Amino acid sequence: MLSAYRELKDGTIDSTELDVHLEGCPSCRQMLARDMFIGGRLRALPTIEPPPEMHGRLMRTLAHEHAQYLQKAPPGSVPTPEFLKPYLQEHARITQISNHFSALSTAETGPLPIVHAKRRRRPRSHMSQFAVLGLAAMFLMVMMMGGIASLLILARNNTGNLAHVYTNGASLTFTEIQKGSVATSTPYQHVASAVANRTGIYYSAYQSDKQTTWMLLQLDRASKKSTPLLTQPTDQPMIVLDSTPQWLVWLQFDKPFARSQNNVPGTDLRPWSLRILSLVQVAQSPVPLTPAILLNGTFDQSTAPTWVHTPIQGVWLAQSVLFVATIDSKGASHLLEYQLDLSGKSAGIEIAKAAPGDILTSPTASSDATAVYWADEWMNDAGILSSNIMMRQETTESGPAHFSQRRWVTDTTQSIQQGAFREDSMSFRPQIADGTLFWLSTATNAPKGTPTASQTPRVATPQLSPILIPRTEPGIYAPALDASVPGQIFAQPLDGLTPPITVNNGGAAYALQVGTDFALWQNGKGYEMYDVPTQSDVTIGNTLNDATILAVNGNSAVWLANRTTNATPDAQGQSTLLPVNFFSFDWPK
Repeated sequence: MLSAYRELKDGTIDSTELDVHLEGCPSCRQMLARDMFIGGRLRALPTIEPPPEMHGRLMRTLAHEHAQYLQKAPPGSVPTPEFLKPYLQEHARITQISNHFSALSTAETGPLPIVHAKRRRRPRSHMSQFAVLGLAAMFLMVMMMGGIASLLILARNNTGNLAHVYTNGASLTFTEIQKGSVATSTPYQHVASAVANRTGIYYSAYQSDKQTTWMLLQLDRASKKSTPLLTQPTDQPMIVLDSTPQWLVWLQFDKPFARSQNNVPGTDLRPWSLRILSLVQVAQSPVPLTPAILLNGTFDQSTAPTWVHTPIQGVWLAQSVLFVATIDSKGASHLLEYQLDLSGKSAGIEIAKAAPGDILTSPTASSDATAVYWADEWMNDAGILSSNIMMRQETTESGPAHFSQRRWVTDTTQSIQQGAFREDSMSFRPQIADGTLFWLSTATNAPKGTPTASQTPRVATPQLSPILIPRTEPGIYAPALDASVPGQIFAQPLDGLTPPITVNNGGAAYALQVGTDFALWQNGKGYEMYDVPTQSDVTIGNTLNDATILAVNGNSAVWLANRTTNATPDAQGQSTLLPVNFFSFDWPK
């Protein structure tokens, strides 16, 4: 009815019901204002007259096409439109100049067959046009019969090395999985953290067992060459947290120092900084660049909650928006938002602050960053980790449309709603993939609605001690406690119109990670995977079972497997470094 609003207002149809609805529906008012604005602009455009020669050019083109069609059709089987006959005669006259034989085929005489001289066929190295069309038709039939199956593109060390994927009912199944690895030669043999995209792997590593020489490196998956990203190494750990095609974010520690009061053993303070690097500038610069420091502070274990051992409790990065969950030197937990900018240091805006004793963790957001989710965790009286999921939603409301300065406009107001999304003490690790919110719940039944604190008190929840494959080397950067909490994985579209569903089938799940279009988690038997666009399970088999660290980033996953040694003596007894092997795959949409 909005599309025909002008006609409705002319009185041809009763618009009373629509007018009443518009008074109470801001989204429809906004849509109406937009349509009226566009319609008004279109009606105000001047009439476009075609060039004078346009009609003649069109008719001559049609005559040429029709003449070719007549040549292939049996005589008299194809009628010629009356409006086209003069142009066919003109086409025949023009053709007569260069080809007297072809000129005999006119609108009056009808077509004569073209006699082609036989030519000796030459062998071709490529497929014929019909072969290409046949293959395309076959591929289309397979797609129509079996559905569009996602392809698993492994590491680019072998061009065309694909994992075969087929549909099996409502699931996607990998077959003939091959671990495509990228081996790189580097003096930094001990990898502590890594993230990957389709072209590169970004990782931090140290040179010797003493952990005295650290470097941040970029591995090109095509050339298999590792390039240092910093001008000089450091003697303290670095942990890669996240990356996009534009940015790389990592946590860098400085040397710890003793507390000034009484030098009490075991109360060392650990300076740290959160740093970013523009990968666009890295690609354009022949030398390493100086990273920007977004945030720095000092981590004090005596003021932080006892189960927390790191100052950063999670980041979310997309485009140029970064959300950071961090703990300050006094043990207070904050959620900060940064708008990354190449022109200077970005200032953080506080989105939320936790209550004393709680920490904020696992920030995630919609693609436009207007909906933000995070977890609020605490340790209850029974010593059990508990968690709620919080949210912050930005909405734009439009008022009635009105005419101003010769155009229709609407006054818009922005509002921010912030509160609990799951306040049940049993919801952990919110993460968004392809417009769907995933989280882990220790509840025994599927969640219904949004429980309030009065309905569901903070109670102890059962927990296990699974064998966890961490994102980073645990001896350098220990995984968060919530990574080991087992439960059910729920998924719910952000539109809120569809109730949540359970997506894990292999028993209690933990260590949930999501990419742009897939979710991956661990269970007691190995791994489970879920393709979000097709809402299908993915049988991943034993592909990741020997991983020592595993990190999902975007639509790529990178992991390292067990290695017995990093060096071996040569014939002269000298130590020779072995290549570092990374395994990775890309999951296309």
